[in-house]
Order: sequence, then structure tokens, then C-alpha cells
Amino acid sequence: MRTDSGPRRSAAGRPAGPQPAKRQAILEAAVAVFLREGYNRASVDVIADEARVSKQTVYNHFGDKERLFIAAVEEERERVAAGFAAGSPYVLGPDGAANAEAYDGGDARAALIAFGHRVLAVLLDERASALRRLVIAEVARHPSLRPACAEGEPQQLVKYLAEMLGRRSSRGELSVPDPAAAAHQFVALVVQQGLYQSMYGTRPLADDEAAAIYESAADLLVRAYRP
Repeated sequence: MRTDSGPRRSAAGRPAGPQPAKRQAILEAAVAVFLREGYNRASVDVIADEARVSKQTVYNHFGDKERLFIAAVEEERERVAAGFAAGSPYVLGPDGAANAEAYDGGDARAALIAFGHRVLAVLLDERASALRRLVIAEVARHPSLRPACAEGEPQQLVKYLAEMLGRRSSRGELSVPDPAAAAHQFVALVVQQGLYQSMYGTRPLADDEAAAIYESAADLLVRAYRP
């Protein structure tokens, strides 16, 4: 049942500004409906009902179903990135920056293994994996959805790792001339092997399979950048 009747207006009669709580409710409902119904069958009416807002409110926030889908995919990526931070030794500062020094203890291989383990666990999150498969399935039929595919490696994770590699290089433990490029290589290797071996999240990875992915990635990077 919907709980509003469209855009709220200010005392002067002008449409009120964005309402973050309603926007978040719409995105949560959109992810649920798109995963349950698929892109073609999902309707703005059903999403509005699940979000408990009016159809017009959905349009006011997102314009149309296509843009809502792309926004829902981006919201899911942000949720996954937040899950990485919440479940890792990183501490986020008030500006959202990571304290990558949390991975400075121990040797480089151990730190990379711990980092890779967390990346893989978050990557194979059940809901994120299902949405990723939906994007791949739909983009061939709806080329306008290509912005939803423009993921690449999780950029915040690459940033965390680049900072850690830079510090270890400055101490002489590693010799990494381009920490950002090395971080991209490591995260891409873990992500691509994780997706391939789990069949894009449709098959759970055994502990030893997961460990083989991030341990081999850590070994490769350490061998490549050992002084």
C-alpha cells in the first residue's frame, strides 16, 4: 500500500527537494523486484508499491525504469563496498577515507592473503552475484543498460590496496613502481578467478578453492615486486 500521493510541496507550492529516505526505499525495492521479476517483467508500479510510495515519486527521483535499474545496480555496488570496509581491519575516517595502515602488520604475503580473502567473500555475496548475472543477461537485449556493466575492479578496494603497497615499498619490503597499477592487477586477478570458478556466483566455492585463488594472487604479486 502506498503511503504518499506524489511529490511533497513547500509552503510556497514548489516541489520539495530530494527525500533521501524515500530514495533509499525505492532503490531497495527496485533491487528486490528486478531480481524477482527480471528487467522486462519488473514494473514501476510494483516497485512503488513495495517501496510504499507513489508511482510519480519514483519517476520524480529516477525519471524512468532504465535509469532506476542503473541506479539500483550502483547502489548495490556501494553496499558491497561498505560490506568490505565493515568486515575488514580498515577503519573509515569521517571523510570516508580508509586507514589502509590496518594491513601494515605482518609480511606482505600475509597482508595480501587477508585482503584477497575479504575481497572474494564480498564479491560472492549472494544478492550482488544475482544482480550481476541479471545485468549480463539484460544488456544484450537492452544496450542502453551498458552503463550498469561499467564496473571494472571495485575502485575503493584498489585504492586501499595501492596505499598499503606504497607504504611497503617506501619501507623497502617491496619494490612497486606503480602501486595503483599493481593493486588493479591483484584485485582483477582475484575478482576474475572468483567469478569464473564460482560460475558467476551460482556455485559456492569450497574453502580450499577460495584460498587457492587469493594465495596464488598474493604469491604472484610478491614474486613480481620483491626487491
